Amino acid sequence: MLSKRGFGRSQTRQTREVSGSQEQRKPRPLGPPQIYTDHIVPLLSRGLDQQAEPLHRLMAQSQSPLPEVLRDLAHLLERQGASQEAEELFRKWLNHQPKDPHQILAQAQKADQLQLSELALERYLQVLARQPEQAEALIRASQLLIKGGNFAKAQPLLLQRLETDSNNPDLLIQASHSCFEAGQLNKAANLAERALELVPDAASMKAVLARDRQHRGDEAGALALANQALLLAQDPADRTLVNRLVAWVFLEQGQLERSEGCLRFALAAEPAHPELHLQLAQTLLLRQNLKEGFDEYRWVKEHLLHQQPRNSTSLPSWTNARSHEPLALLSEGTLGDTLLFSRYAPWLKSRHGLDVRLYVQLPLHKLLQQALGETIPVEPCSSLRQLNEGSVLPLLSAPAEFGTCQEHPELNQPHLKPDPQTCEHWRQLVDLMPGERLIGINWQGSPLEALTERHRSDFPLEILKPLSALPNTKLISLQKGMGAEQLHSCSFRKSFITNQKAVSAELRFEQTAALMAQCDVILTDDSGPAHLAGCLGVPTIVLLPELCNWRWGAMGTSSPWYPQTILLRKQPGEGWQSLVDQACGIIEKLESGAPSRVSG
Repeated sequence: MLSKRGFGRSQTRQTREVSGSQEQRKPRPLGPPQIYTDHIVPLLSRGLDQQAEPLHRLMAQSQSPLPEVLRDLAHLLERQGASQEAEELFRKWLNHQPKDPHQILAQAQKADQLQLSELALERYLQVLARQPEQAEALIRASQLLIKGGNFAKAQPLLLQRLETDSNNPDLLIQASHSCFEAGQLNKAANLAERALELVPDAASMKAVLARDRQHRGDEAGALALANQALLLAQDPADRTLVNRLVAWVFLEQGQLERSEGCLRFALAAEPAHPELHLQLAQTLLLRQNLKEGFDEYRWVKEHLLHQQPRNSTSLPSWTNARSHEPLALLSEGTLGDTLLFSRYAPWLKSRHGLDVRLYVQLPLHKLLQQALGETIPVEPCSSLRQLNEGSVLPLLSAPAEFGTCQEHPELNQPHLKPDPQTCEHWRQLVDLMPGERLIGINWQGSPLEALTERHRSDFPLEILKPLSALPNTKLISLQKGMGAEQLHSCSFRKSFITNQKAVSAELRFEQTAALMAQCDVILTDDSGPAHLAGCLGVPTIVLLPELCNWRWGAMGTSSPWYPQTILLRKQPGEGWQSLVDQACGIIEKLESGAPSRVSG
């Protein structure tokens, strides 16, 4: 017989088991995914949109985490003509990141339709990361990249499309343009030739080929193609592109007026294009339009400062409002540029009363410190980070900010003087006889700096042999580094000073300046010594190629920056020897042994 106590325990246990069993059989509340799958999807699949709409709205109002609800409801509203409300829901849907490639593509298409180009491109690229062959994503991603000017990313997509659509002229044109903008000129030219076989009047493709021919040295072919491209370009966008491409051809061929016209046309449509501003700066400076040319150059510098890391300083850029603060002039160009424009440091102090400090490349530090240090602090560029007050102005921006030697003639006066003791040391070592003339020569620039220049002016030492035939003349080589080895095989090496070996071993600029001060005249190529001699006021003859860099202008025999310098320019079909003969005639007119040497 069971006790009441035992009976009670058993009954309680059974009650609990029954209760638990009932709880397990009780249906759980449906979550949003299950509601959507079990109730909304079947209605939509049967075309019962109207019956699905209340459920959609209910889930949307409850802030359902399912992006499909927003998408479907937006489509329903779109079909009902409620476009504004539909667009709002589509935008909310686009904020969700799907994982399925089909849904990512759907989002890309909708973002494209809503003109959300950045988001559309992002989604198309996400599709391609999962499905590289997806045709629509390939087409629209490449088109959007080109529209945004991102040719480097567009290029591989366009080339991939060409693998399956190799005779599509529009695709060939886009791919050629993209390769050109990505710096692959050979590939761009090959694609342009294929495009022209299908579309002979494609103006932009002729312009690409013009750039390629000019790059290969075929100036006649380049000029013919450039002219054809300009005549064929009719569409405004096409005309802008063609003018931009052929402007460089005209610049390289010295047709500066045509180059300037093309550049201004292209800039009217693309006012923020750095390459166009840089080419216009070069064109204007070559035409001796210095103020406007330096204004364009400053625009390029300021634009690039927003894209590239600035020098390691937190100092702000100079403005008129900061004229009471210290002004740090920072050298950022070539050594020749620093020599040329360092004249602004003492001039700004004397004319404008500015507290100027000059920061220069290390090789020029001691030279400029000796020449300007009494009035202007001169420091290496690396020490600028220690400056914690004032503002910074790139040295090559000074002409645009304060004017050039055309507006301020005093800026063209020699502003450097060598150290007197160093001059005396070299005067004794050079040891000229009374009445002897000393000619300093340099025939080759730095190979590193030449990489940044459009045209090199190097010539072989041997062509200077006529100088050795001038009466009462000694030569001194100022050549350093590459090119100096030509002295060993020079046929007129006996015409050099006795201590040439000691001179060649000296690499410091302050020593070279003192050596130049011993010369009656200097004959040089377009390189650093030409600027150093000009800054010292030593009579100088510079031999220039047919097309030289902007610092010398494109015409005339004089430099606006160096009154004591004579410029001899090669003419078409003329060799260097002709210029050397002209230089000899000029030198012979100089009085032998005249007191033209720079005083220490």
